[in-house]
Amino acid sequence: MSKISERLTKLGQIERSGFGFGAVSASTKIPVILVGLSVAKAEDAKGFEADLYLVGTGTKGSAQSEAVADADIWGASVSGGTAKEIEAAIEAGADFIVAEGDDAPGAALRDDDAGKGYVVGSDVSEDRAKAINSGPFDFLILDGSELKLPLSVGAVLGIQEQLARYSQHIFLTVNQVPDPTNLELLRDIGISALIYDADSASKSDLKSLRETIDKLEPKKQKNAAGATLPRPGETTSQEEDHDDHDHDHEDEDWE
Repeated sequence: MSKISERLTKLGQIERSGFGFGAVSASTKIPVILVGLSVAKAEDAKGFEADLYLVGTGTKGSAQSEAVADADIWGASVSGGTAKEIEAAIEAGADFIVAEGDDAPGAALRDDDAGKGYVVGSDVSEDRAKAINSGPFDFLILDGSELKLPLSVGAVLGIQEQLARYSQHIFLTVNQVPDPTNLELLRDIGISALIYDADSASKSDLKSLRETIDKLEPKKQKNAAGATLPRPGETTSQEEDHDDHDHDHEDEDWE
């Protein structure tokens, strides 16, 4: 299993290590939303603090194989080239491969230990959405660069409309830093990661954003045992009990 896939399954959880006799136990809180950084070249990530790094495409859309220094999780984008460049990136330490569009080599979908992502276009048919949803992707990247903060109800519903079509983890490309309230909204609707571009992102803003996210708790689950209103034509259990008692009295009158 890739690191990114494992991290996504543990969002908001406490990860413990050091089990066993004589081992020093340690715990690490996995944030509820990951912060990602998109860079043109691996060296552009220097000085940025992020949970994951995405290296852009190289010549003719091929995957780049230069590793991001000191990064725990990094991946490579691909929109062209051949399987050879993808293999080189994985051998260099790329944890995941992101296919940018349909012209990316099919090797980006191969069944190996590398994570798989896909950049979803703005105009996707229902049939294509179903195909994407049934694909081997660990996460999908949606374009949120036009989002205005603070989020409006319409903006939230617009994101949910896209999320409703897919079951994978959703990464959102953004260019603004949400405040705690908007982070909670993004968490609640199911955003797993926010992706920023190194050309426009501020190192201090990303650092502050990660600190704010670290304070967020997982989404609270609603209690499904609440009362519900009866539908037309339905009777409640109390009404049924009352009717039963009435029939009992009628039977007694006949005796």
